[in-house]
Amino acid sequence: MSFRTWPARLAALCTFAMTATAAQAQAFPSKPITLVVPFPAGGALDAVARPMAEGMRKVLGQTVIVENVPGAGGTVGTGNVARAAPDGYTILLGSVATHAIAAGIYPKLSYDPLANFAPITQLTRGPLVLAAAPQFKAGSVSELLAAAKASPGTINYASTGNGTALHVAGELFKSAAGINVQHVPYRGGGQAMTALMAGEVSYIIGNTQLVMPLISGGKIKGLAVTGERRLAALPDLPTLAEAGTPGVDVVTWFGLFAPAGTPADIVEQLNGAATAALKSEAVQRSLATMGDEPVGSSVADFASFVRAEHQRWVQITRSAGIKVE
Repeated sequence: MSFRTWPARLAALCTFAMTATAAQAQAFPSKPITLVVPFPAGGALDAVARPMAEGMRKVLGQTVIVENVPGAGGTVGTGNVARAAPDGYTILLGSVATHAIAAGIYPKLSYDPLANFAPITQLTRGPLVLAAAPQFKAGSVSELLAAAKASPGTINYASTGNGTALHVAGELFKSAAGINVQHVPYRGGGQAMTALMAGEVSYIIGNTQLVMPLISGGKIKGLAVTGERRLAALPDLPTLAEAGTPGVDVVTWFGLFAPAGTPADIVEQLNGAATAALKSEAVQRSLATMGDEPVGSSVADFASFVRAEHQRWVQITRSAGIKVE
């Protein structure tokens, strides 16, 4: 090859490389995507993941497989995704527990909630609901507090596991109300709700996805909601502040994350698919029945939101002394 022909050959090689790269990017997704839910099947995250996976499938033209990887308050599955290949084919349905609360209550995490992930979009937001077992004599927040103060240490509350948002909300409520109650962690939402309906525990501060169908069906009693305003789907329930127990301003959220290093164009494509799915009639109807508010933020807005939530919850949990060994 002569020196004179080298520039032309080099240009041709560069053009080929650029074309191949562009074709590869355009081909995403060329195989099924795995959406990891870091909690057991039948829980609150699972209830959001299933309709979202179907909605995204319709947009992307590829199957989105929901894979439940529970353990350690959601940190096992989350850590697995942090170490997955950054190619867009393994993504996470994360939450306030996995990306904000965990860093404040676990002395060691297998992942960095900020450095090890590329935020895609916030899917939902919503308060928690204080709900009591049907056998529990309390029918209001004031009656629950009176019972707890009359018999310290004898009343218990359920959560979906140590280190979850429900655990933290329960401890914040306990502190704000000045009551002595016992925490009973379960392995997931299904087990926690079964125990509540059976009267094995007195109450739960649970995700709307878990408690709303049971409240509507008369199987448990709704008492109040966390957050600053009432829940549109349960308008008769006061906020905890209205019921005389301020300081439990817990609003949960779910969002999609990819491993850090995932190409920006793939992250944007996943964002577009997720936000389009959120706007679909099927997903909107599903979320409405669970009392969830759809969000659908941009990549940049969600990244800023996660940083702020991480800082807020690390400070709250450490100030409250909530730890999981």
